[in-house]
Amino acid sequence: MGEEEKGGEGYVWKVHEETRRFAKDLLTENERLRNLVAGLQKERRDSEEALSTMRAEIEHRRREEEALKRQMAEIREENHSFSQKYLEVEVQNSNLANLYVASYRLHGTLDRREILSSVQEIIINLVGCEEFAIFDLDDGGMLTLTASMGIDTARYGRIPVGEGKIGETVRAGEIYLAKENGADPAASDRTPLIACIPLKVEGKVTGVIAIFRLLQHKTALEAIDQEMFDLLATHAAMSLYCAGLHARVAAGVRGA
Repeated sequence: MGEEEKGGEGYVWKVHEETRRFAKDLLTENERLRNLVAGLQKERRDSEEALSTMRAEIEHRRREEEALKRQMAEIREENHSFSQKYLEVEVQNSNLANLYVASYRLHGTLDRREILSSVQEIIINLVGCEEFAIFDLDDGGMLTLTASMGIDTARYGRIPVGEGKIGETVRAGEIYLAKENGADPAASDRTPLIACIPLKVEGKVTGVIAIFRLLQHKTALEAIDQEMFDLLATHAAMSLYCAGLHARVAAGVRGA
């Protein structure tokens, strides 16, 4: 074997070794890359699972928040309802107190002037009216103005029973309330009469209270006003009747 042949075999062996080493390094790098890809895929799966868990947690929290909002709305509605009921109870208590005070004042004296004064204060302060008239009914069927406020006394001095809405109310013996708490355009006397309360003792009319106009801040009669009218119809009439009896008895005692 010549020197040239030996040199050629050495070169081939060297190339072969380098190729084998390169192939080995390539396989090693390929294995490293496969492991890296596997690790990245595992991290991706873990991230997707974590994201899915997070989304489920967010959805759970969102539902909880909606449920809390609904509960808060229900609680606010209940609080509003309780507040309304509390106000209603408070108004009822106030109305009962007013009725008690009115009844107490009507029966607290036998002085006719004090009773009429109490009736006027009840109409002014509890009903809310500064235009009214109180009439006595005599045996001749004539209504005589005995107390009033804010009206033309000359016009309403004497009214026969059956004349106008006031006279008609006395004849009917029932409380009259104008339509929609305003002046009744069908009223024959064309007055702004909004209510008329006959005063009765054991079913017999002894007088009448005419309510002409409410105060400006009060737009309409309320339920308590009608209860107040019922109270005036019976208790004011009885108090005035008792005051009259007391005055006659006192006069008889003084004349004896």
